[in-house]
Amino acid sequence: MHIAKELGYSQALVSMVLNGRKKGISKTASKRIWDYAIHHGYSPRGMRMDSIRETSQAKTIGYILRSPLKLANKSNFFNHIHQGLHDHLDQHGIKTVFIGSEDDIMVERLSTAGTVIHQIRGIAIMGEVQPAFLEGVIKLGLPIVYISARAPGKCHSILSNEGESTSMLVDHLCGLGHTTFAWLGGNRFMGRHHDRYRGVVQALQRHDLAIEDKFVTKLKGADRKEGFEAAKQIAEASEGDLPTAWICLNGMMARGAISFLFQNGYRIPEDLSIAAIDMTNVCSEENPTITCASAFPEDMGSEAGRLLLESLNKSIKSLIDLTLPSQFRELDSTGPVPTEKGVKGPLSTIESPLKKP
Repeated sequence: MHIAKELGYSQALVSMVLNGRKKGISKTASKRIWDYAIHHGYSPRGMRMDSIRETSQAKTIGYILRSPLKLANKSNFFNHIHQGLHDHLDQHGIKTVFIGSEDDIMVERLSTAGTVIHQIRGIAIMGEVQPAFLEGVIKLGLPIVYISARAPGKCHSILSNEGESTSMLVDHLCGLGHTTFAWLGGNRFMGRHHDRYRGVVQALQRHDLAIEDKFVTKLKGADRKEGFEAAKQIAEASEGDLPTAWICLNGMMARGAISFLFQNGYRIPEDLSIAAIDMTNVCSEENPTITCASAFPEDMGSEAGRLLLESLNKSIKSLIDLTLPSQFRELDSTGPVPTEKGVKGPLSTIESPLKKP
């Protein structure tokens, strides 16, 4: 029997499942066989129509994480996005299922028999993936929403207004009297880093300001570790005369930078101010809380769910690139510029292990 061969089960087991037997058969095996049979149009005697209707009406949306994220360590940002996606879909009786990470998926095999893709009605891709990978997912023929990235003319996308976020932070810091800035960047190969850094540069230009090259860091990753390293690089380049306003790619990098500064005797915001392009709980769950600006990631997830639902209902006739407005929160990490120009703290007054020999 074809089903038995494709799924690796015995013909006897397949026959029992399709004839309605449940006793002594695992739920996993039973579901795989029924899903495969229904998807491929099998309708042998004994298959109950109520079971067919129940399975065919069940709806699931899959989600994929960009490289190098895994389910166990996905970023704080995408945790929030998934929460918004899940909450919106759950209201409509639709569940979410993790398909995998970009690094772990052989996209050309996604549509083969027995894979989870046969149970999925649409896909949310979280974060920027390689173009070839995206093309492979598009070929599956399912509704797709690209979150925090865009591919014009290929699929729906949900983005935060990066220019608005960066303008809010720069205007706030300039309003506090800051004129010397640093950029703590990460995920340097991704479009989101490029958009955010460009937004900061353009916002500063409107104030007739610029960031010195030595105060610009662009690291490969964008977690606490990279934030700590970026702060260390800026401190070493400054020779103790630090810029007073630091803008970070996200809240995780801001937390890492704050750790470095605290370890080296700096006070926030008395000695310098730190802000992040972020709107996740990482900015508010620890002290000092971090001044931030961005769209709410839960809203991005919710809007992705809405677009997927409308695509399933065929109420969308075109591809949509949706940009969500930014919000601003003034929290503990920013304050007025110090009275003296620049910050001359412990790194310039004591022998520091960071000083190069």
